[in-house]
Amino acid sequence: MPWLAPTLDKNQLNYEALALLQDALENFDDFYGAGSMSCAIYDTAWVSMVTKTHDGEMQWLFPESFRVLLEEQDADGSWESSASQIDGILNTAAGLLSLIRHAKQPLQIAISGEDLQGRIERATTALQRQLDAWDVSLTLHVGYEIILPSMLKLISSEGVEIGPWRGEAELMAVNAAKMSRFKPEYLYGKMQLTALHSLESFVGLIDFDKVAHHKSHGAIMSSPSATAAFLMNLSTWDDEAEQYLRDVVARGPGSGRGGVPSAFPSTNFEYTWILSTLIQAGFTADDLKSPELQKMASILSRSLQDNGIMGFSPGIEADVDDTAKALICLGSLGQTISPEGMIKAFERETHFQTYANERDPSFSANCHALLALLCQADPSSCSAQILKVVQFLSNAWWISDGPIKDKWHAQNLCHLYPTMLMVEAFVRLLAIIDQGRLPADFLPEELRSKVAIAVFQAGLRTMMEQKPDGSWNHSAEQTSYAVLILSESRRLRHFEFIQPDMDASVERAASFLQDAAIVPEPVWIEKVTYSSPLLTKSYRLAALKAASTTHQAVGHGIPLDITERKIFKYHQMYDMTPMFSSTPGWLIRASLVEGSLFLPLLRRGHLDIFPRRGMAEDKYFDIIPFTWTGCNNRNATFASAAFLHDMMRIAILDYQADEFMEAVAGSWFADDLGKLVEVIDHLFSAPVDGTSNETTSGAAQPSGTNGLPTAAEPAEHVEARECMRRFVKHVMEHPSVQAASPADQENLQREFRQYFLAQVEQIRHNQQRRYLSPRTSFFQWLKETAARHVACPFTYAWALCVVPYVVGNLSRAREGGGGPSDCFASVEEKYYSADLCLHLASMCRMYNDHGSEARDGLENNVNALHFPEFARTLRGAPSKDALFQLAEYERSCWQTGLARLQEVSLQEPDVALRRTKERRIAVLRTFMDTVDLYGQIYVVKDIASRMVPAQPLK
Repeated sequence: MPWLAPTLDKNQLNYEALALLQDALENFDDFYGAGSMSCAIYDTAWVSMVTKTHDGEMQWLFPESFRVLLEEQDADGSWESSASQIDGILNTAAGLLSLIRHAKQPLQIAISGEDLQGRIERATTALQRQLDAWDVSLTLHVGYEIILPSMLKLISSEGVEIGPWRGEAELMAVNAAKMSRFKPEYLYGKMQLTALHSLESFVGLIDFDKVAHHKSHGAIMSSPSATAAFLMNLSTWDDEAEQYLRDVVARGPGSGRGGVPSAFPSTNFEYTWILSTLIQAGFTADDLKSPELQKMASILSRSLQDNGIMGFSPGIEADVDDTAKALICLGSLGQTISPEGMIKAFERETHFQTYANERDPSFSANCHALLALLCQADPSSCSAQILKVVQFLSNAWWISDGPIKDKWHAQNLCHLYPTMLMVEAFVRLLAIIDQGRLPADFLPEELRSKVAIAVFQAGLRTMMEQKPDGSWNHSAEQTSYAVLILSESRRLRHFEFIQPDMDASVERAASFLQDAAIVPEPVWIEKVTYSSPLLTKSYRLAALKAASTTHQAVGHGIPLDITERKIFKYHQMYDMTPMFSSTPGWLIRASLVEGSLFLPLLRRGHLDIFPRRGMAEDKYFDIIPFTWTGCNNRNATFASAAFLHDMMRIAILDYQADEFMEAVAGSWFADDLGKLVEVIDHLFSAPVDGTSNETTSGAAQPSGTNGLPTAAEPAEHVEARECMRRFVKHVMEHPSVQAASPADQENLQREFRQYFLAQVEQIRHNQQRRYLSPRTSFFQWLKETAARHVACPFTYAWALCVVPYVVGNLSRAREGGGGPSDCFASVEEKYYSADLCLHLASMCRMYNDHGSEARDGLENNVNALHFPEFARTLRGAPSKDALFQLAEYERSCWQTGLARLQEVSLQEPDVALRRTKERRIAVLRTFMDTVDLYGQIYVVKDIASRMVPAQPLK
C-alpha cells in the first residue's frame, strides 16, 4: 500500500536541481573539462616541487602551492587527517618532502631557513607519530601500498630518516607482493594502467620519457601529482604538462590560491553522478529541462561515441562505473544507447569488472552495471547479464560480516553508499519483475530469498543507525544516502508491518536535511579522501525528492511467511522475556519478518537428515529464525546472513536430533543401549566422507561388529545409524568446519560425540529413573549429562569453527606458514571460552527444566526438579524458584567468563588481530544471547514437540 510522503515543495526542489546543474557547468572548459573535488595537500605538495629554468635561472614554478603548504601546516607539524589515518600520513609525507627540498633550494621563496628547519623537524616528528598509530589493515585508499613506501624512500634520499614504526613490516609485505607483479615496461605500452594515476610512486624505477604517450590534454591520468612527477623527471620540458598544471591551479577548486585536487578534471564522473543521482531519485527530464541539461547530455554522449564506454574524464581508461552511469543518464533522457559496449568490455564469467585486468571485483561497480542493465527499454535482452550480477551481489551481501565492504573503486568511505546502490538496484529489479517485464520466475527460489533478505536487512540496519536528531553521523551527505536506502527499501512489501516507523524515520531525516547546513564531507576516496560540494548537493536533493515521492510496493512474488496474527502472538511472548522486554516493538516485529525470510531456505532439505515420522508439529521451526535475527539486531551485531542461516540450520537439527534420540533411537535401542553407544563410537572413528557399506536399496551389508552393521541387524537399527551418520556428515563436512584449524575440528568432534553420549545417558536415566538414587547428585547430572544433552557445548564448538570462517573469512589467512588459526589461540582464551560455555549450557538446561516440568513428567523424562535435593530449599522456597536462582547463578558465571575472555583478547599486541578477536567475540555473543533467549522462552512457554515413542518399521 502506498504511504504518505512528507510535504516538500516540488517546485523548490526542481529549482535547486536546476541551480545545481548551472553550478556544475559554470567553470567548464571545452578543452580541459571541469571538476569540483576538494583540494588535497598531497597533490598540492607535489605541484609545489616543480621547478623550471627560465633565462638560465631555476625557479619554483608554483610558489603559490608552497604557500598553501605553509598556511595549512598544523602546529604539531602535520597536515590534514580528518577523514582517515592515511590522509594525514600521505599529506604529511608529501608536505615534509616539499619542505626539505625548499630548504635545500629556497630559490625565489622568501622564508627564513630557521623557520623551515623548525617546520621540517615538527613534520618529521608528526609523521613518525602518525605511522606508529596507523592501522595498515584498515586502509582502503588508492595505491597507498605503492605510494607511501616511495614517499618514505624519497624523504630518506633527502637525508631525513623515519625510524622503525609499528606497521612497517605489514606495509612492506603488501608492497612487496604488489611490486613483484610490476615491470617498468608495463607502463610503456599502449594500454593505460591504473598505476599511471600514481606515476609519482615510480620515480627512480622507470624512464618517464617512455610514458609521455599516455598524456591526455597534458595530464597523466587526470592526476596533478602524477603529472608533476612526470614533468620533474623528463629529459626535456613538456609545455602541455605545464599548461595542464597551470590550468588546474587557476581553474581548479583552489581558485588560483595554489591548492589542487587529487584528480582534475573529473568531468564525466561528476556529470554522470549528479544526473543519475537526480534521475534515479525521481527527477524527470521535464523537471531538469534546461540548456545545462542539454549540454551535460551532449558532453556525455560525445564521450560514449567511440565504442560505447568511457572513463573518469575524457581520454582516461574506460571503467564500468562511469559507463554505466552515462547509460542511465542518457537512457532516461530519451537517448537509446546500447549496453553492448559495456557488456563487451567489462563482462566476466561471474561479474562485471571495473576496468581491464582488474584482480578483485567491486561490489559498487556491479551495482552500477546492474542499474544500467535494468534501465534498458527491454531488460530481457540482457537477462543473462542481469541474473549474473544479481547472483554476485546477493552472494556478496550474504557472506558480508557487518556492513558491506568494497574495494576503493566504491570511491566512498561510508558503508551506506554501496548499501544504497544495492537497494536501488534490487528494488528496481523486483519492480520490473512485478511489472512483467521480466518473467515471474526469473529469480530462482534461493536467489529470490537472498535478494529479499539483502533489501530487508539493508533497510532495517540503516534505520537502526539513525541518530536522535534524524541524521546519520550528523552528516548531510551520509543522511542523504540513508534516506535513499529507506525510501527504496520500504517499497518491499515485507516492511508493511513497520511501515509507519519507517515513514517516521524518513520524515525525521528529511527534516534534518532541510534544516542542516550543506557542508561537503570528505567521504570520497582517491589517493587521499576528498569532498565535492556538487555531489553533496545532488545527494541531498535526491534524498528530499525520494522522501516525498510515492511508489507502489514491490516483491509480490516473494513469499511473506508470517501473518499479522503470528507477529502479534510472538511479539507478546518475546516481550515477556527479560532480554526483549525493553526492545522497541518495531524492532521485534521487523526481526520477526526478517527471520521469516529465511524460512524458504530452511525448508529446503528440512527432513533430509531426520525424517520426523509420527512427531507432533515442530513449533520450534517458526521460532528459531527470530532467536537469531532478534539477538543479532538487538545488539546491532549485524553478523552475516550466511552465519545466521547456518546457525538457524544447526539449531533446527539440534531440536530434530533431540527428538530423534529420545523418541526414535531411544525406543529402537531401548533393550540394548550399549549397542547404541557402539554405533556412536564407530561414527566418530570412521571417516565421514559419505562412503558406506550400503547397497543401492539402502540396506546395510554385513561388515562386522562393534557398532558396524551386520546381516541380521534390525531395519530400525540401520535407519537410526544412517540418520546419525547423515547428521555427522552434515556437521563435519560443512565448508566452515573443513576450513577450521585442526584443534577446533577436534574440539567439535569431541563435543559432538559427547553430545550423542549424553543423549544415551539421558535415555538410560529416563529408563531407570536414576534421579531418585543418591548415587547421582543433581550437580553431577547437570554438569556431566544434562548440560551436554541440550546441545549447547556441541553447537558452541560448531560456532568456534564457523566464526573464524565468516569474520573476514580468516580461514584463508595463514599464520607463520601453518594452517588456519584457532578461533581462540592461547590457553587462557580456550579455558575461559570452554568454561563460559559449560555455565551457559547449565543455565539453559535449568531454564528448560523450569518450563518443561509438566511435559517431562508426562513423558517420564528426567527433570532437574525431580532430584531429591529440591525437597529442601532455603526458607522453604518453591523448588521452581530455587531452580531459577541456581540458573541465575550460572548466568553470572558465564558472564564472568565472557568478561575474562574479552579482557585477555584485548591484551593482543597486534592491532588487526585484536580487532578480529573483538569481532569474533561479538559474533559469538549472538550465540550466547540466543542460548540465553531459548532458556527465557522456556520459562515463558514450553516450545518442544510432544514426544511419542517410535513404532517399529514395517
